[in-house]
Parts: sequence; structure tokens; C-alpha cells
Amino acid sequence: MERGCTARRWVILVTVLTLVSPLVHAQQKGPPPAPVTTARVEEGAFTKPVRLTGTVEALASTTLSSEVAGYVAELQVDEGDIIRQGQVLAQIRALPHRLAMQRAKAMARADRERLRELKAGTRREDLAVAEANLAKAKVTENMARKSHTRSVSLQQRKIVSDEEFDQAYERLEEGQAEVSVRQAVYERALAGARKEEIAAAEARAAASRADAALAEDRLERTTIRAPFDGVITIKHTEVGAWVAVGDELFDLEMNHKVRVRVDIPEAHYNTIPIGSEVSMTFDSVPNANFVGTVTKKIPRARGRSRAFPVKVELDNPEGQLATGMLARVSLKTPNEGQKSVIVPRDALVPRGPKQILFRVQEKEGKPVAELIEVKPGRYFGEAVEVFGDLRAGDRVIVRGNERLRPGQPLVMDQFRTN
Repeated sequence: MERGCTARRWVILVTVLTLVSPLVHAQQKGPPPAPVTTARVEEGAFTKPVRLTGTVEALASTTLSSEVAGYVAELQVDEGDIIRQGQVLAQIRALPHRLAMQRAKAMARADRERLRELKAGTRREDLAVAEANLAKAKVTENMARKSHTRSVSLQQRKIVSDEEFDQAYERLEEGQAEVSVRQAVYERALAGARKEEIAAAEARAAASRADAALAEDRLERTTIRAPFDGVITIKHTEVGAWVAVGDELFDLEMNHKVRVRVDIPEAHYNTIPIGSEVSMTFDSVPNANFVGTVTKKIPRARGRSRAFPVKVELDNPEGQLATGMLARVSLKTPNEGQKSVIVPRDALVPRGPKQILFRVQEKEGKPVAELIEVKPGRYFGEAVEVFGDLRAGDRVIVRGNERLRPGQPLVMDQFRTN
């Protein structure tokens, strides 16, 4: 009896489900609404980053050499030391150069005083001596002339011999010659130095001043100073070593700013202007982004690569970057004014070999999902350029789109701004 009742109950249940099921399907009419997140489609001229590698170079690098010969008396820095412009790095033994400078300055003073003496003219004391000597010579000449006159008279009367007569004549000639010499000396003393003498003295004084300046410069160059801020990378000498002119002492590199040399492909050479900013990272400084400025473009390709060197300068205040490091450079190149349709990468849904996305459409006043097949273009970080039936301002679904069906109702509880 119980088994028969159970069979009748199952028949009734199946009958009820058969009658109710069409009613339930008639009320649902398709898949249930899906909660989604949407974003706006944008349009514009976007930049395309070009990934390249570069090498860090010192903005300024030099080898400091000795400009004078001598022993290294002091070394005040070592490899790796951070130094400032004008800081003393080394000292060459200076005593020989100091003595040479003192001698040159003394010679210059002597030539200067000689020139001043010539320009001032003969002193009154010297002029008086010259005048007195001239007067004395004239007296001597006058006495010789009188003696000669007497000897002529006596010789006519045969009182003096021919030898005495000749001696009197010679004394007269000597007296006349002495007067001529003393006259010339007096006139020269009276006139002072000639222009040619003054010009020669001026030339000697100028040469002496130059010699003194050179000696002073050599003395100054016995002290080796830093020409700019930087770091000592190599030390070539030690205290007590003899260095000749031109011998290397230190290698110095600027470190508060560096330069990155990047080889740019020919296609992008004219799209990167001087002054544009460049983003880059370094393996030695993880999780840090550096920004530099393009300062030089070398208009000559390197070999067959058709790549052109571009130099980018950037600050290095903490000294984290060193010469020879590898830089990973990201260059932004313009899209030549072409308009592109951009959507978030999350909007794309792969369906086999194709890419689709869902756009929000209105149907009977309610939002529904519309399937659109698109073709991806370039990627810009978290955005992607797409080609398809899309316009700027459209809303596309970026979350909750994995299992959507075309025409499925939407519950847009979140909106994301690109």
C-alpha cells in the first residue's frame, strides 16, 4: 500500500514541474544582469615609447698632469675621494721655482729702474762734471796753442830744434782732440738719452716683466688643484716620486651630473628634439626612475647600424650612477599627429585568434553589452590602441567582461576614469 502511494506522489511532482517550468523561462527571458566596471574610450595623438639601451659617460673627465718638473712633496687625496673645484690635490717641491721667481723679479726691477733713469735724463751732478771736464780741456788746448805759437817764432829764429817744434804742435793737436771729446760728452749729457736707447730699455724691461710672470706662474703650478667638482678615479703617482712635465698625476671625473649616450635608430632621429625629456632606469638602482634632457644629437651614423648618437644629461646628486653603467632608456616619439582610439588593456577579451570587447549600449532604456571585434595596435603602458567600430566617448567594460554575452543586461555599479 505504501509503495503505491509513493509512486502516485512522484507522478504528481513531475506533472507540477512540467507545468511550472515554461512559466519560469517565460519570465526570465535571457541571462541575468551582470555587475561591471566601465571606462571611457579616448581619442588623441599619443606618444610611442621606444625602448633602447645606453651607456653612462662622465659629463667632464680629465687627466691631471704635472706642468713643472720636480719631486712630489705632498699628496692630499686618494682614489675614490670626492673633491671640490680649487681643492689642493698635490704639491710639487717648490723651492727651486720660488728662488727662480725671486731672481726674475729682481732682474725686472733693475731693468725698470734703468729705464726710469734714461727717461729722467742726465743728473745735474753728472752734467756739472761733464761741463768742468770740457772747460779743463779748453784750458789745456789754449796753453798748447800759445806754446805752439812761441815755438813757431823761435823756430824761425833757429832758437828751437825741429824736434821741439814738432812736440809743441803735437800737444796742440792733442788739446784740440780732447776739447772735441769733452764737448761731445757734455752735449750728450745735456741732451739726455736717445729715443733708440729708451726704446731698447723699454723692451728689456718688458722682457724682464714677462720672465718674472712666467717664473711666478711656474711656482703657482707646483700646487695641483682640481679644475671642477668630481671624484678621483685613478692616482698615478706617490709621494717622493720624480715627475717630469706632462707626467700623469690623477684621473678626475665629474660625478654630480652624468651623460648617457644612446644610439637612436634612423627612423626616430628627427622625432627627438633637443631639450626633450627622456626617462630611464638602471639595474644598479632598482625601483628608481631617472629623467634626463637631450642636449646633443650627433649627425653621423655609427657604422652600418644606421644609429645616431644622442647625448642625454641628468643629475646625479647622490653619486648612484657611475661611468660605464647600462641605462635602459625610454624615448617618447610623437605619432605624427594621427588620431588613435585608446582603451584600457583590461577591456580586451581574447576569443581564440581574435580580440573582442564589450561596449555599453541602451536597449529599452537599460544598459546592455554589445560585442565588438577589434584589432589591437600599439600599447601605451596600461592602454592600447584599437581599430574597430568605436568612437571617443563610448563606454567599454573593463571588469566583469570575461563571461559576458552579447545583449546581456548590465549593472554598472562602478565607473573608472582613464
